[in-house]
Parts: sequence; C-alpha cells; structure tokens
Amino acid sequence: MRSVTVKEVLACGARLGITQVTGPADSSNPVKHVFRYPVLENGRIPKAAPPHAILLFPPTVAKGNFCNGHRRRLPHVIFRNISCVAVSDPEIPHDLQKYSEWTGTPVFASRYDPSLIHSRLIGLLREMGERRVMVHAVLVRVLDRGVLLMGESGIGKTAIGLSLMHSGNRWVADDAVILEGRGDALYGRGHERTRDWIAVRGRGILRAEELLGGERLRQTRVDVIIRLIRASGKDEDSGRDLFREFAGVSIPCRDLATDLDHRRMAGRLLDCVRAIG
Repeated sequence: MRSVTVKEVLACGARLGITQVTGPADSSNPVKHVFRYPVLENGRIPKAAPPHAILLFPPTVAKGNFCNGHRRRLPHVIFRNISCVAVSDPEIPHDLQKYSEWTGTPVFASRYDPSLIHSRLIGLLREMGERRVMVHAVLVRVLDRGVLLMGESGIGKTAIGLSLMHSGNRWVADDAVILEGRGDALYGRGHERTRDWIAVRGRGILRAEELLGGERLRQTRVDVIIRLIRASGKDEDSGRDLFREFAGVSIPCRDLATDLDHRRMAGRLLDCVRAIG
C-alpha cells in the first residue's frame, strides 16, 4: 500500500464532515492508523497511540475543554509521531488548539459522531492506500478511449451506454465500477458480483451476454469522465476544463446535459469525447 498523507485526508473534508482545521493542513506526514481515544484495553486507557496515526477524540465536555482524564493523556501522545488529531465537535476546543500550536500537529473538527468519523477514515485510508475505489457509473470504451459515465440514478447512464454499442465500441461495466490507480493511469472494471449483469430500466436486470454477446471488455484504462446532468434550458455542455480525481489520478471531466432521446445523446457524447482529444 502506498503512503497516505495528512494533506490528502484533509482534502476529503465533505466526506469527513470537517468544519474547522488548525495547524499545517498541507502536511506531508504519513497516516497509517486511526486511533479512537480513549480506547479501553483490558479496562485501561493505553498510554499512547501508534505512530503515523490520526488520533480521534470524542466530543468535549462543557466550556470547550477536555476532562482532566483526557488532559492528563495529552502529554503521553505529544512525542509519539501523531500525524493528525480529529475531534467530534463542530469547533476545535481550546485544549486542542493549544496542542496544535505547541506541536505543529494538524487538528480538525467534524460534525460527525466518533463512530462515523472512525469508519470513514478507515475506508478513506484503505481506498487511498490501495488506490482503489468503487463508484456508481457506467464504463464503456468508445473511439478507443475509456469513458466513465457518471450522474444521478435514473438519468440514463445505462441507456446511453447501450446506445453506444456499435462500430467497434465496447461495454465494460454497469452500476458498480471499481477504479484502480496504477502509476499515473486509472483503470476500471466491473464489480465481481455485478459485472455479468446490466440493469435496464423497464426491463429489469439482464445478463450482459444476452444484450451484448461478446462485445465486452473485462477492464479498460479510463481516459475521460462524462458527467450527465439534467438540462436546465441553458447551454450546459460548455466543455469547461474540469478534472475529477480518483485513486490519485486526475481525469478530464465534462458535463453533458441529457434529454429523452438516448441515441441522440450517444451522438453528442461521442462529439464531446472527440473534442477532449
């Protein structure tokens, strides 16, 4: 697994419910563990968190300070190579602000409860470390380029993707797409439980082989992301230079407004892919 840095973790503020950060948010210190503090081991509070850890505190008591038991534990962890500190509070309490100033350790506050922050941090470190993430999308290969179709449920990703299945275009995955970073490239494939099936609106879940025959790929490099959005009467397909990052790789991303004619949408999508070059 590759090393994940504090900077990368703090960049996922929405996912972690981060409301406030103090200290060096651009820290390149590695993060390998998440330590909920205090965690009882055989009825006792451990003396220190493991190195390269995010130390996770529960909500503070009244007046924004930690109880004496918490405060007494802080000296034990100051010199233990803690990479970052998180607290389940909308604001960083005074004690942790001072701790951040004293040690130069980044501290962030989150609106989420400790259990939710803990699980999300562990999932985030696993995804970033393994450079692998699962997204809700359709993945096809058209014009010899891997195209990831994203957008809200029911917007037409599958129907548009199926409309592209001609003239040498190939199907890769529907619904659950596994993205994996390899060097500076991003590769995608279908989830092992769903890769042989396609959910077609109005027809149910069908075998991919029945719909496509042999016109499928097990995986492809992802070169372009097309984000399908609802038409609003404005010129939505502006071709703005946007990028989305998955598994440590930035991919060109364009918005494309949808309409009810999926074949026409398929043509517009091909034009959009050509324009990206």
